[in-house]
Amino acid sequence: MIPTTVLRSPGMVQKVLKSFQTEGGYDKLVLPGLRVIDSQDGRVRAEFTVEKQHLNRLQSVHGGLLATVIDVGGSLALASKGLYATGVSTDINISYISGAKEGQVVTIDCKCDKLGKTLAFTSVELTSNGRLVATGRHNKFVAQAYAHPENEIGKK
Repeated sequence: MIPTTVLRSPGMVQKVLKSFQTEGGYDKLVLPGLRVIDSQDGRVRAEFTVEKQHLNRLQSVHGGLLATVIDVGGSLALASKGLYATGVSTDINISYISGAKEGQVVTIDCKCDKLGKTLAFTSVELTSNGRLVATGRHNKFVAQAYAHPENEIGKK
C-alpha cells in the first residue's frame, strides 16, 4: 500500500544528493558541484556551474550532461516527497532549447507532477542567464521503492 502522509523533506533531498555524489560512480564523476538551493514538498531548486569537463567539442554544455541533470533532478523531486529510494527510470525525454558556456550557472527547477502507487512523473526545467536551456520529463517505477527503510514518506 502507498503511504499517504507526505512530509516536507529538505533533509531527505540533501541526503539523496549526498548519496548520488558519494555512492554513485557516474553521478559522482560528472556532478560533484550540484547544489540544492531550495526544497519544498514535491519541488526542488538546484544549480551547478558549467565546468570544462561538462562541455562538448563546440564548447557548449554537453547534451548528455543535461540528460543526467534531468535524471538526477527528477529523483530529487521524489526525494522531496520523502523517498530515499527514488525508483528506477522507465523513460526520460529532453528538449534542448539553447546552450550554456563554461562558467555559467545552470538553475534546475524540479517538480514531482504525480507520485502514484506504481509510477512517478516528474518535470525538470533548466535555465541559465534568464534563458531556457532544456526541459525534460522523467518517469520512474516506484512500487518497490516504498519499502526502503530510509524513506520518510508515511512516517509521522
